[in-house]
Amino acid sequence: MNVSAYIQSGVIESYVLGLATPEERAEVEQYRARYPEIEAAIQKCEENLETYCFDHARPLENNLWDDLKHRLAESTDVADAGNIYPGTGTVVRERKLIRGVFGWGSVAAAAAILLLVSVAGNILLYQRYHRLKDDYAAVMRRNDLLLAGNSAIRDTMSRVYSHVRSVAAPGTKKILLKGVGGKEGEVTIYWNDDSHDVFVYTQFLPPAPKGKQFQLWALVDGKPVDAGMLDNCQGFCRLKPVEHADAFAITLEKEGGSPTPDLTQLYVMGNVAG
Repeated sequence: MNVSAYIQSGVIESYVLGLATPEERAEVEQYRARYPEIEAAIQKCEENLETYCFDHARPLENNLWDDLKHRLAESTDVADAGNIYPGTGTVVRERKLIRGVFGWGSVAAAAAILLLVSVAGNILLYQRYHRLKDDYAAVMRRNDLLLAGNSAIRDTMSRVYSHVRSVAAPGTKKILLKGVGGKEGEVTIYWNDDSHDVFVYTQFLPPAPKGKQFQLWALVDGKPVDAGMLDNCQGFCRLKPVEHADAFAITLEKEGGSPTPDLTQLYVMGNVAG
């Protein structure tokens, strides 16, 4: 597209003055969002029109109406011509209106120019009003997003602070689970044998295949006890409370979990005693 030729075609001026067709308006709206040169041309045209309106604005004189009536009176000359009405002998006066020097054409042209300037000014103000209205709405939407973001951040910080307090509480043990059987993975368990809270920090676990989930197990006297699913656990997560444990392990199970672990899918394991 030849942007320069489009700007010089006159469609920008028609758009600003509100004289463009609906198709032309839609086209200009599309191009102004795509081409910065067209947006700059529209703003320049609006500024020029505004400057013209203010530069040529003149206050109305107090005696404008009296002056117009006086000029109208001077523009009409009455000439009497005496004619005898046929069959009566009565003299009838004809009133002939003779157009004076007052130019109605110039008045109409001036009124048209004033009307055009007024309409253009109103269109410009109307467009600026809607632009400011849209800008205000956009600012309010951004403000709402910021408030929602701040609220989410506060909730996250509160949750993290609660987790940190639990991890730092007396009696909390740190258990490192490492990959077994050729599997890769590294997970840290924070378990408090007083409060029974269990937190999982996944330094590394491969993504679970579709239809599968990682499941945590607490080993008590060699028997596995379900300790919860690592459902979308990325980073630091809280799982089910565990009363007693000699070791912890994580296996890959079917989605939703299993009552017993699939030891062929054992990924990481670690003893509580270290």
